[in-house]
This record gives sequence, C-alpha cells and structure tokens, in this order.
Amino acid sequence: MTDLAIPECSASGDAIDLSASGIGVYLPLQFAPGTSVQLNIKDTVLYGFVAYSCPERSFFRTGIEVVQVLIGTSGLSQLLKAALEEAMPNLQMEYSGHR
Repeated sequence: MTDLAIPECSASGDAIDLSASGIGVYLPLQFAPGTSVQLNIKDTVLYGFVAYSCPERSFFRTGIEVVQVLIGTSGLSQLLKAALEEAMPNLQMEYSGHR
C-alpha cells in the first residue's frame, strides 16, 4: 500500500477481509485515517482512503474504504473482481488496459 501524497511511504502486507465498504489489511506501518492510498494486488490497483489503523499483534490492522478499482487481466485479478463485485456491488471498477 502506498500513500498517494507521500509515495515513498509504502508498505507490503496481507489482505484479511472484504466488507461492503472496503478491504482490511495487516500492515507493518501505521497510516493515518483519511490518508489517500493505492493498494496493488497482482495487476489490479485499488484506490481509497484509510478508515482506521489499529495496532494488533505486531502489525496494524488497517481498513481501507475503496472508491475505485482498476482491474488487471490475470486470473487472480478476475477472482478479486468477482469477490469485490459480491462484497461491494456499487464500487466503480474499470479494466486497467494492461494486456
């Protein structure tokens, strides 16, 4: 995940859940609520805002309110697209154009 205002502020983590408003991730860094972020999953890019970031074990459980998705063409991205459509049916999704 990358802070769009400070691109050098970036961290890798694990996606842990999907909800009607976004995605939950475990990250090694804490991001402030309201931060605009970009989340890369394979060849798909999700854009959104940090809703919360709370310490949990040795990570920060971070909720991302997803507002736009650029879907890639990989098999994993197609599975992600199906999961996002089910969890967030009103989410704006577009194909990224990468072939």
